[in-house]
Amino acid sequence: MKKISVFILSISVSIISCNQRDGEQKTELISYLINISDTEDAGVKDVLGFYGGYCEYSLGKSVSTDEKTKNYFELKLSKSETTDQYKESPGYPASNIAYRFYRNLSENEKEKYTHINPVIVFSDGSQSEHEYSTWELGIVDKRMKFLDKVVNIIREKRFEDLRPMLNDSTLATYDKNELIGNLKKFDSQFGNVTEEGFRIFGYRIDALDNKGNDYLYISGAIMRDIQANEFSLVIDPYSDEEEILLLQYKM
Repeated sequence: MKKISVFILSISVSIISCNQRDGEQKTELISYLINISDTEDAGVKDVLGFYGGYCEYSLGKSVSTDEKTKNYFELKLSKSETTDQYKESPGYPASNIAYRFYRNLSENEKEKYTHINPVIVFSDGSQSEHEYSTWELGIVDKRMKFLDKVVNIIREKRFEDLRPMLNDSTLATYDKNELIGNLKKFDSQFGNVTEEGFRIFGYRIDALDNKGNDYLYISGAIMRDIQANEFSLVIDPYSDEEEILLLQYKM
């Protein structure tokens, strides 16, 4: 049996509370061991702005004989009432935490870290640990630009422009005419799309078939001036094609 040696270095740093957006609450003693950049700080505050609670963050490195070196940023979120409702499916908020932090990083920081590791602490004290590669997060970030384009089409009420983008045969069969008709019908009830546009809740990448094809499921809501509506998009994570495998739009 191959012996695996692992070396882990982790430096814990600050705890930020959502109740103190203007400044950081730092732990005694260890808070001086490391400084984070303005963009990293913005990423932590992005997570807290969505979930509330407290976020303790740390930097770490792990090295083993059978893996490449991992440089990771860990975010440990606790005392958040929002995450408790996802205790049975913690990957949903974990992916959101990882992406919200990642999207604030500079290009150099995105290359510096190999992984973003969310840790969710639930009210009963149990924890759920996750690891997301920055390679995967970069793919999601790139495809978010297409999602934003779709939301902008809805903002400008150009619903017919979605028709050539809709693929109704690869993942699921559906009636394009009915879908576009419902988008038009219910649009006024929700109101105009705000400047924020799409607010992400989480994502996952799953196998489309047994031939190595995957699909990316991005879930969230379109923010409106009357009522936000749930909105999800399923697309090919690795393609540059402007193709929608499935559009879910809660009426």
